[in-house]
Amino acid sequence: MSPKKVLILGLLLLVPIFLFLFLKGFGTNHYSLQTYYPEIDSTTELPVVKSGDTVFQKIPDFRFVSQEGKTVTQATLNNNVYVANFFFASCQDVCKKMSAQMVRVNEAFRNNPQVKLVSYTVDPERDSVAVLKRYAEMYQADAAKWLFLTGSKKELYTLAQNGYKVAAMQAPGSVPDFIHSEKLILVDKGKHVRGIYDGTNSQDVDRLITEITVLLHSYQQNEK
Repeated sequence: MSPKKVLILGLLLLVPIFLFLFLKGFGTNHYSLQTYYPEIDSTTELPVVKSGDTVFQKIPDFRFVSQEGKTVTQATLNNNVYVANFFFASCQDVCKKMSAQMVRVNEAFRNNPQVKLVSYTVDPERDSVAVLKRYAEMYQADAAKWLFLTGSKKELYTLAQNGYKVAAMQAPGSVPDFIHSEKLILVDKGKHVRGIYDGTNSQDVDRLITEITVLLHSYQQNEK
Protein backbone atom coordinates (compact mmCIF):
# COMPACT_ATOMS: atom_id res chain seq x y z
CA MET A 1 0.00 0.00 0.00
CA SER A 2 1.39 3.43 -0.93
CA PRO A 3 2.26 5.97 1.83
CA LYS A 4 -0.54 8.24 0.53
CA LYS A 5 -3.16 5.50 0.91
CA VAL A 6 -1.85 4.65 4.38
CA LEU A 7 -2.18 8.32 5.39
CA ILE A 8 -5.75 8.55 4.07
CA LEU A 9 -6.75 5.32 5.82
CA GLY A 10 -5.23 6.55 9.06
CA LEU A 11 -7.12 9.83 8.87
CA LEU A 12 -10.40 8.01 8.22
CA LEU A 13 -9.84 5.83 11.27
CA LEU A 14 -9.20 8.92 13.41
CA VAL A 15 -12.46 10.67 12.44
CA PRO A 16 -14.69 8.74 14.92
CA ILE A 17 -12.16 9.37 17.68
CA PHE A 18 -12.09 13.12 16.99
CA LEU A 19 -15.90 13.20 16.88
CA PHE A 20 -16.12 11.37 20.20
CA LEU A 21 -13.64 13.73 21.84
CA PHE A 22 -15.47 16.73 20.39
CA LEU A 23 -18.82 15.64 21.81
CA LYS A 24 -17.34 14.53 25.13
CA GLY A 25 -15.11 17.59 25.40
CA PHE A 26 -12.45 15.47 27.12
CA GLY A 27 -14.90 14.97 29.98
CA THR A 28 -16.72 18.29 29.61
CA ASN A 29 -19.27 18.96 26.90
CA HIS A 30 -18.31 22.29 25.27
CA TYR A 31 -20.88 21.95 22.47
CA SER A 32 -24.11 23.50 23.72
CA LEU A 33 -27.41 24.04 21.92
CA GLN A 34 -29.20 27.32 21.41
CA THR A 35 -32.47 28.14 23.11
CA TYR A 36 -34.62 29.77 20.49
CA TYR A 37 -36.47 33.06 20.83
CA PRO A 38 -40.21 33.54 20.16
CA GLU A 39 -39.70 35.34 16.85
CA ILE A 40 -39.54 33.03 13.83
CA ASP A 41 -38.95 34.10 10.22
CA SER A 42 -42.22 33.25 8.45
CA THR A 43 -40.48 32.45 5.15
CA THR A 44 -37.78 30.09 6.45
CA GLU A 45 -39.39 28.92 9.73
CA LEU A 46 -35.99 29.51 11.33
CA PRO A 47 -35.48 31.52 14.52
CA VAL A 48 -34.58 35.20 14.42
CA VAL A 49 -31.66 35.25 16.83
CA LYS A 50 -31.48 38.24 19.15
CA SER A 51 -28.86 39.03 21.76
CA GLY A 52 -29.63 40.17 25.27
CA ASP A 53 -33.17 38.77 25.32
CA THR A 54 -33.90 36.27 28.10
CA VAL A 55 -37.44 35.36 26.96
CA PHE A 56 -37.24 31.88 25.46
CA GLN A 57 -39.64 30.16 23.10
CA LYS A 58 -41.63 27.71 25.19
CA ILE A 59 -44.27 25.27 23.96
CA PRO A 60 -47.58 25.93 25.76
CA ASP A 61 -49.69 23.20 27.30
CA PHE A 62 -52.06 21.21 25.11
CA ARG A 63 -54.61 18.44 25.45
CA PHE A 64 -55.06 15.96 22.60
CA VAL A 65 -55.77 12.26 22.06
CA SER A 66 -53.22 9.64 21.00
CA GLN A 67 -53.45 6.71 18.59
CA GLU A 68 -54.35 4.61 21.64
CA GLY A 69 -57.28 6.87 22.55
CA LYS A 70 -55.44 8.24 25.60
CA THR A 71 -55.33 11.89 26.64
CA VAL A 72 -51.89 13.47 26.16
CA THR A 73 -50.74 16.80 27.62
CA GLN A 74 -47.38 18.44 28.24
CA ALA A 75 -47.42 16.69 31.63
CA THR A 76 -47.31 13.35 29.77
CA LEU A 77 -43.91 14.44 28.44
CA ASN A 78 -42.45 15.64 31.73
CA ASN A 79 -38.76 14.78 32.14
CA ASN A 80 -38.55 13.95 28.44
CA VAL A 81 -36.79 15.44 25.45
CA TYR A 82 -39.05 15.17 22.41
CA VAL A 83 -39.12 15.73 18.67
CA ALA A 84 -42.35 17.14 17.22
CA ASN A 85 -43.74 17.46 13.71
CA PHE A 86 -47.02 18.15 11.89
CA PHE A 87 -48.44 15.81 9.24
CA PHE A 88 -51.62 14.14 7.97
CA ALA A 89 -52.16 10.47 7.26
CA SER A 90 -53.38 10.78 3.67
CA CYS A 91 -50.38 12.90 2.63
CA GLN A 92 -48.49 10.98 -0.04
CA ASP A 93 -45.27 12.95 -0.39
CA VAL A 94 -43.72 15.19 2.25
CA CYS A 95 -45.32 13.42 5.22
CA LYS A 96 -43.93 10.06 4.17
CA LYS A 97 -40.46 11.56 3.92
CA MET A 98 -40.83 13.15 7.36
CA SER A 99 -42.18 9.95 8.88
CA ALA A 100 -39.26 7.99 7.42
CA GLN A 101 -36.85 10.43 9.07
CA MET A 102 -38.78 10.23 12.35
CA VAL A 103 -38.27 6.46 12.16
CA ARG A 104 -34.52 7.10 12.07
CA VAL A 105 -34.74 9.22 15.22
CA ASN A 106 -36.92 6.58 16.84
CA GLU A 107 -34.39 3.86 16.06
CA ALA A 108 -31.46 5.95 17.28
CA PHE A 109 -33.06 6.37 20.72
CA ARG A 110 -35.24 3.28 20.90
CA ASN A 111 -33.69 2.21 24.19
CA ASN A 112 -33.67 5.64 25.80
CA PRO A 113 -36.94 6.35 27.66
CA GLN A 114 -36.07 10.05 27.97
CA VAL A 115 -36.59 10.63 24.22
CA LYS A 116 -40.10 10.74 22.73
CA LEU A 117 -41.58 11.63 19.34
CA VAL A 118 -44.82 13.56 18.87
CA SER A 119 -46.64 13.82 15.52
CA TYR A 120 -49.66 16.14 15.38
CA THR A 121 -52.20 15.76 12.60
CA VAL A 122 -53.37 18.83 10.70
CA ASP A 123 -56.37 16.85 9.38
CA PRO A 124 -58.23 15.84 12.54
CA GLU A 125 -61.57 15.48 10.71
CA ARG A 126 -60.23 12.44 8.84
CA ASP A 127 -57.36 11.40 11.12
CA SER A 128 -59.36 9.65 13.82
CA VAL A 129 -57.80 7.58 16.59
CA ALA A 130 -58.27 4.45 14.45
CA VAL A 131 -56.63 6.07 11.40
CA LEU A 132 -53.68 7.26 13.47
CA LYS A 133 -53.29 3.81 14.99
CA ARG A 134 -53.07 2.24 11.53
CA TYR A 135 -50.62 4.92 10.44
CA ALA A 136 -48.47 4.31 13.53
CA GLU A 137 -48.45 0.59 12.83
CA MET A 138 -47.17 1.26 9.29
CA TYR A 139 -44.05 2.75 10.87
CA GLN A 140 -43.87 0.21 13.71
CA ALA A 141 -44.28 3.02 16.23
CA ASP A 142 -44.48 2.03 19.88
CA ALA A 143 -47.21 4.15 21.50
CA ALA A 144 -45.05 4.48 24.62
CA LYS A 145 -42.34 6.13 22.50
CA TRP A 146 -44.00 7.79 19.49
CA LEU A 147 -47.31 9.61 19.93
CA PHE A 148 -49.66 10.48 17.05
CA LEU A 149 -52.11 13.11 18.25
CA THR A 150 -55.50 14.38 17.08
CA GLY A 151 -58.06 16.76 18.51
CA SER A 152 -59.70 20.11 17.80
CA LYS A 153 -58.54 21.57 14.48
CA LYS A 154 -58.52 25.07 15.96
CA GLU A 155 -56.39 23.98 18.91
CA LEU A 156 -53.98 22.02 16.71
CA TYR A 157 -53.48 24.94 14.33
CA THR A 158 -53.11 27.42 17.21
CA LEU A 159 -50.45 25.23 18.81
CA ALA A 160 -48.56 24.96 15.51
CA GLN A 161 -48.74 28.64 14.66
CA ASN A 162 -48.43 30.25 18.09
CA GLY A 163 -46.62 27.54 20.05
CA TYR A 164 -44.18 25.91 17.65
CA LYS A 165 -44.23 28.93 15.29
CA VAL A 166 -44.67 26.79 12.17
CA ALA A 167 -47.23 26.64 9.38
CA ALA A 168 -50.43 24.59 9.70
CA MET A 169 -53.61 25.40 7.79
CA GLN A 170 -56.14 24.00 5.34
CA ALA A 171 -55.30 24.78 1.73
CA PRO A 172 -57.97 26.60 -0.31
CA GLY A 173 -59.98 24.49 -2.75
CA SER A 174 -62.67 21.83 -2.79
CA VAL A 175 -60.28 18.86 -2.42
CA PRO A 176 -59.09 18.49 1.18
CA ASP A 177 -55.42 19.42 1.33
CA PHE A 178 -53.26 21.02 3.95
CA ILE A 179 -50.32 23.36 4.23
CA HIS A 180 -47.99 22.34 7.02
CA SER A 181 -44.40 22.68 8.06
CA GLU A 182 -41.72 20.21 6.98
CA LYS A 183 -39.72 20.93 10.13
CA LEU A 184 -38.82 18.60 12.97
CA ILE A 185 -38.60 20.50 16.25
CA LEU A 186 -36.46 19.51 19.22
CA VAL A 187 -37.99 20.39 22.60
CA ASP A 188 -36.06 20.05 25.87
CA LYS A 189 -37.25 18.99 29.32
CA GLY A 190 -38.17 22.60 30.12
CA LYS A 191 -40.48 22.68 27.03
CA HIS A 192 -38.13 25.10 25.24
CA VAL A 193 -37.35 24.77 21.53
CA ARG A 194 -33.69 23.80 21.13
CA GLY A 195 -33.45 22.95 17.44
CA ILE A 196 -35.31 23.22 14.13
CA TYR A 197 -34.50 20.78 11.31
CA ASP A 198 -35.60 19.96 7.76
CA GLY A 199 -37.63 16.78 8.20
CA THR A 200 -37.09 15.74 4.58
CA ASN A 201 -33.30 16.08 4.65
CA SER A 202 -31.34 13.11 6.01
CA GLN A 203 -28.23 15.20 6.70
CA ASP A 204 -30.21 17.69 8.77
CA VAL A 205 -31.77 14.79 10.67
CA ASP A 206 -28.24 13.48 11.29
CA ARG A 207 -27.62 16.83 12.99
CA LEU A 208 -30.83 16.42 14.99
CA ILE A 209 -29.72 12.99 16.24
CA THR A 210 -26.33 14.40 17.21
CA GLU A 211 -27.88 17.35 19.02
CA ILE A 212 -30.28 15.14 20.96
CA THR A 213 -27.21 13.22 22.14
CA VAL A 214 -25.54 16.49 23.14
CA LEU A 215 -28.65 17.64 24.99
CA LEU A 216 -28.94 14.37 26.90
CA HIS A 217 -25.26 14.56 27.80
CA SER A 218 -25.75 18.07 29.19
CA TYR A 219 -28.46 16.75 31.51
CA GLN A 220 -26.16 13.96 32.67
CA GLN A 221 -23.41 16.48 33.40
CA ASN A 222 -25.77 18.67 35.42
CA GLU A 223 -26.88 15.71 37.50
CA LYS A 224 -23.32 14.98 38.65
